[in-house]
Amino acid sequence: MEITKSNCSLEQKVAQLSKRELQVTHKILEGLPNKSIANQLFISERTVKFHCANIYRKLEIRNRASLMAVYFRHLYEPALTAFMNR
Repeated sequence: MEITKSNCSLEQKVAQLSKRELQVTHKILEGLPNKSIANQLFISERTVKFHCANIYRKLEIRNRASLMAVYFRHLYEPALTAFMNR
């Protein structure tokens, strides 16, 4: 079966991110704005925006809020499922 974006797991989508895109993702998940991310990673704010666009495209999401939601859903879904099935 050919893997397309629509049937990739989150892990497979995250594996498509570059090292720098992963660094930007972690900074977003820390709640940092683009300017702070740029300063901490020694890149321009425009480059941060470019990386964000790539991250959103590769993960098939639209914005930071979606990134946070996907992250926390993935993180807590097993625990919630286990709790609901008790």
